Amino acid sequence: MQQKTLKLSTLAILIAGATQANAAVYKVVEVDQQKLAESDVIAQGYENKSLNDRVETYAEAIEASTGLNCFDSGAGCTDDKFKVVGESRVGTDGINYRDEVAFTYDNYHEVNDYSGFLSYCNQNIGFNTCDIWANQQYYGLDYNTTAANDGSGYGGLHREHLAWNKGYFANALPFAEQSDGSLKRVENFSSTRDNYLAKDQLGNIVDTHQTANGVVSGLGKLSAEDYTFGVTSSAYFYNGSRYARQFNKRGFLNLGSDEFVLNPPSTVSTLVTNMGQTIASDAVELDDGLGNKKLLVVGSSAFSKANFDDERKLPDSDNDGFDLNTSTFKTCGTGDVNFLYANRECQHAVFATDAAFWVVDSSTTTSPEAKFLANRVDRNGNAYTALDPDENDRSFQGAARAVAIVDNKPVVVGYSTDSVGDNSNNNNNADFYAISASIYTPVDNFDLSKDNQWERKLIPGLNIKQGDRTYRYTIATDINTKNQVVGVAKSYNSQNRSYAEKMFVYDNTNDSLKFLDSSIDSSVFFNGYNGFAASINNNGQLVGWIDSETANQVDGRIRRQRAFTYMASEDIANSPLKANKAWLLDDLTYSSDVSDTVATVNNAFRIAHATDINDAGVISATAFKCDGGYSSATQGAQCASTERVVAVKLVPIPDGTIQQRPEDNSIIEREGASFGLFGLTLLGLFGFRRRK
Repeated sequence: MQQKTLKLSTLAILIAGATQANAAVYKVVEVDQQKLAESDVIAQGYENKSLNDRVETYAEAIEASTGLNCFDSGAGCTDDKFKVVGESRVGTDGINYRDEVAFTYDNYHEVNDYSGFLSYCNQNIGFNTCDIWANQQYYGLDYNTTAANDGSGYGGLHREHLAWNKGYFANALPFAEQSDGSLKRVENFSSTRDNYLAKDQLGNIVDTHQTANGVVSGLGKLSAEDYTFGVTSSAYFYNGSRYARQFNKRGFLNLGSDEFVLNPPSTVSTLVTNMGQTIASDAVELDDGLGNKKLLVVGSSAFSKANFDDERKLPDSDNDGFDLNTSTFKTCGTGDVNFLYANRECQHAVFATDAAFWVVDSSTTTSPEAKFLANRVDRNGNAYTALDPDENDRSFQGAARAVAIVDNKPVVVGYSTDSVGDNSNNNNNADFYAISASIYTPVDNFDLSKDNQWERKLIPGLNIKQGDRTYRYTIATDINTKNQVVGVAKSYNSQNRSYAEKMFVYDNTNDSLKFLDSSIDSSVFFNGYNGFAASINNNGQLVGWIDSETANQVDGRIRRQRAFTYMASEDIANSPLKANKAWLLDDLTYSSDVSDTVATVNNAFRIAHATDINDAGVISATAFKCDGGYSSATQGAQCASTERVVAVKLVPIPDGTIQQRPEDNSIIEREGASFGLFGLTLLGLFGFRRRK
């Protein structure tokens, strides 16, 4: 690893020395790695390899708050007042466990091998280390560079492809912080054989170690009972000759002591019922006015197979240690249950999906089946088909990412599919299918016992094609009770040497779209930035992550990214956070007071991704941590010891003061850590929904 030398400019040193002692705006609280190591989250073997210093922790959601502002000195917001949930990882996901399709983009289902990852990176990111990134996503971290297909990498999609013969060890395990500050693995239905519909065809569940990858996306309470929800893969089963799993992804819900499977519909086909994927992204508690409470879980469900006649839906197995037959794959959609689990090709089944919901309450005893939010029809009432009518190569994709109670109604946001033409939208048969940001509003006489109880609206102003093609995709990622919707639009062409990901705030009440751009703050929202709007609370405070430097990314190198916050509504009382302003969270965790113990602790962290924020202002985030602290307070400071990826909470500090970190005055020349390899890894991990 190359080293770099950092030097503060004389001006920065003078400013730092002259600044009066001030507290930071946020205190960084680590989700204790030692407690994690002592818990059952990583007490699993990993092909007999050492996991020392390998386990990374990611925070995904923060416990909801009611009636508190942690910037008030009397609020009593201790470090452990709000719990965080997330997951541990040993290596790369390959395809994110929360995504319906790879990178919320691949409705072709072609990102399934090294070439697919490389092509995605070249066309959508463009930096000159795409080969390294693609190898990491497919073969895992620390793969064998002389024999990449030997399965020795940590994580990676390739290890799942090898599982048929070699078996599998889980890469990601969900955790939840407990009231005593300890961490506990979030168990779910996946570890129990009787919870699988196809258990007789699958064989015996592997119970010597954990084989199901899992992530938790939110937590809350329903009628005083705790609940968590998320996504899990099937466990692997062994029948004496092969290892197989029933499905790739399925939503789970734990309510009190009950563990529910969030099933796809059972009336479509044998393939969808058994192998169809579902994803749980968000949940909200509903009251019928009579004191009866229900939990509405939203996400997505498969409703049809993709085009299995297209051989690109299978990974290229040449020289990768396994053989696949395209003719066998074509029949996976028509075979019986025995056929599905007797043929390796069917493990690669991919699906058309749509936004879906499930409803449970304290009286629910059986796992529910998905219902779909809205009819798949365009503005003229014409139906969208499961496959793009142009060439049948793309499949319909839809998903609910978030739900909020707006004027006593559950309004849902996410994305749907539109057939895109020149300056045309909401059309079922134009040029091609594309993923488009959508809002779902309840219909009159709303009835949760039925399908199609919402109406879809494509967010205006985000047309994929406006003359020439403008965006690759658009998605809505969150909504608050004020009907403010946030999301991302991925540019089709490069801007400022970057395939930019622009963030937006859409006022669904007043039909007003606002992009986060240089008119707000050119130092944060510069032209051509890549950002992700992860969460907006009911005070209009948005958090996410964004490029923190303007280096050429197309034909250049990966940009460093950092977490940020933007005030989309009013000022936050008793805080320095003002309306229509934005900051990198690293600036809000910085203090120039060298005698401040919080400042010393904070300097051990650089906040990479902010994933959730509750109404009290507490943020869940993932950070880089340098044991012993970084060499200086600058963004690019060197870590002379061990640098790790850790889950953290950011707790507001009353009477804090915003102070911009001193800037580097040298050229970054380091590869690795938070700038290189960790950055490449994080680029493949995009968390979506959490509870506020």
